Amino acid sequence: MACLLLASCYPLATGSVKWRIVWKPSLKDYKKEIIQTITEEAQPSEKPLNIILIVADDLGKAEVSAYGSKRVPTPNIDQIGKDGVIFTDAYVSSPVCAPSRAGLMTGRSQNRFGFETQSYEQYPSNMIEYVTGRYLAKTENWVIMSKPVFPREWQIIRQGLPPSEVNIAELLKAKDYKTGITGKWHLGHHRRLKPLARGFDYQYGFYGASTIYTPEQETEGYATHIQNTFSSKYQWKNERNELSAILVNDKRIIEEDYLTFAIRDQANNFIEAHKDEPFFLYVPFSAPHVPFQAPDEYYDKFDHIQDDNKRVYYAMISALDDAIGAIHQKVKDAGLEDNTMIIFISDNGGAEYTKATDNYPLKGGKLTQFEGGLNVPFVMKWKGQIPAGTVYNNAVSSLDIFTTIAAAVDLKVPKDRVYDGVDLLPYILNDSEMAPVPHDVLYWRADHIWAIRKGIFKLIMSNRDGWVELYNLKEDKSEMYDLRKEHPEIVQTLIAEHMEWQKELPEKPLWPKFMDYRYVIDSTEYMFPP
Repeated sequence: MACLLLASCYPLATGSVKWRIVWKPSLKDYKKEIIQTITEEAQPSEKPLNIILIVADDLGKAEVSAYGSKRVPTPNIDQIGKDGVIFTDAYVSSPVCAPSRAGLMTGRSQNRFGFETQSYEQYPSNMIEYVTGRYLAKTENWVIMSKPVFPREWQIIRQGLPPSEVNIAELLKAKDYKTGITGKWHLGHHRRLKPLARGFDYQYGFYGASTIYTPEQETEGYATHIQNTFSSKYQWKNERNELSAILVNDKRIIEEDYLTFAIRDQANNFIEAHKDEPFFLYVPFSAPHVPFQAPDEYYDKFDHIQDDNKRVYYAMISALDDAIGAIHQKVKDAGLEDNTMIIFISDNGGAEYTKATDNYPLKGGKLTQFEGGLNVPFVMKWKGQIPAGTVYNNAVSSLDIFTTIAAAVDLKVPKDRVYDGVDLLPYILNDSEMAPVPHDVLYWRADHIWAIRKGIFKLIMSNRDGWVELYNLKEDKSEMYDLRKEHPEIVQTLIAEHMEWQKELPEKPLWPKFMDYRYVIDSTEYMFPP
């Protein structure tokens, strides 16, 4: 009996060492050589191009009026597309925040460097915590895995964008760009993974998945909606502590302003400070990710909405849109419009599990590899280069942003690694000599979930749970009609192509997941890893 008790408690504190995140020092050193070579080959620009990359957090197409939404007017996001190009069929490389951002910032499928699923701030540290979480705690639709893992703290903290990867900021330093980030990082908090160690000269924001928008939960002048869910309780409990703390250049500060507006102001201050030199500004807003808080003046704009959850959510999006408009206006006021590329995208689809949104007519949402999780709003502006009012209808990817920026500033991408993105400008301008479309095939993998889009067909499956679905996206963008029985030969071909692609990937991800999310769509239950 005593032995059984000891076994049930092992390990009490030290954790298991069955997996480790191993960075390859040789790759990191080689990266320095690659960047040095790019720097030496870089030619000075007659008129340097500034880059502003704005990322929303969990904003679906159903909340952007440029895509036909009637829920929340987003005139400022829309204006970027009106002044340049709106992509009607844009994909991200993951339906979850951190992996999506890893792909976005590197131009490479994050699977290529082991960033397969969400990075975790906490794991169960022993059998008692594991059993409690799996069998006793009210985790709602979050399902703890049947095989426990107990990583040590030093292993957990190494989760993030590996040092061997080249991100946009690091690439642009080759042309002596001033680089800044204002907002959510979520790509690692080890000292070698933080923004200041990854090519950024200036950092404002937080390192984790979320933070509250005001100094305290209940702040005068702001509307708050606290959801009674497992994940929401965790986020509210964190408030602005640990990875949710607000930092300037890695030093904690007390931010009194509404976070969306603070990110806006920090971005505009950066533009003002560097308007006379080429700059790259990365503005990853935290809105409209939970927890839900909005200024009263925006909350009051939606008094026709009876559902308080949705009302606060819509108010957050309206505030976000105005913040984006203010950044756009700052570019104009600073006289930089002609030599600034502005890009806006969301990191994944709307989070339907919040009950504040749905992605209709797209199926599913954040966490799922259905269109509602992967197909996102994406607009881009470069005055004088991209004709105003351009609409591009072929499939594009967030992975294209890295490559497009590199080409626009006349920088070569590293030759020692595979890039999955392409330069979109020739396609937008109907000047491509390489291929008729940017991507004939797109791949996704998150643990047991595989997905592939080739031409008009998209296959999604779980190799663990044994289900496969096939859709014709040209005829059925809502993924309502499963065609696997009608086209078994297409199913087998796409599975084979996906397996061939996986041969290019590492043998296993850098870290294991420890939960799935139970998602029910039209009475069908799915398990998706975060």
